[in-house]
Amino acid sequence: MLEMASKSAEWLLLLSGVILILTSMVQYGRRTRNWGGVMTMFYKRVSMTTVEFKFYRAGVAAVILAIILRMVNLVFWP
Repeated sequence: MLEMASKSAEWLLLLSGVILILTSMVQYGRRTRNWGGVMTMFYKRVSMTTVEFKFYRAGVAAVILAIILRMVNLVFWP
C-alpha cells in the first residue's frame, strides 16, 4: 500500500510540476505576445512577473521532488 501511494505521489508531483511550468510559459507568452521567447525561458534570462516566476519555480520544485521520490521508490521497491 505504501508503494502504491508513493508511486501515485510521484506521478502527481511530476504532472503538477509540468502543468505549473506550462502555465507560467503561457502567462508569459500572453503578456508579451512573444511566443518565440517562451522557449528561451530555459536557457536565457527573460523578464517575468512575480506571478509567472512563482508558477515557474513551484513547477521546477515539484519536478525535482518527483525525481527525488522516484529515486526513493527505486531504492525501496526496485
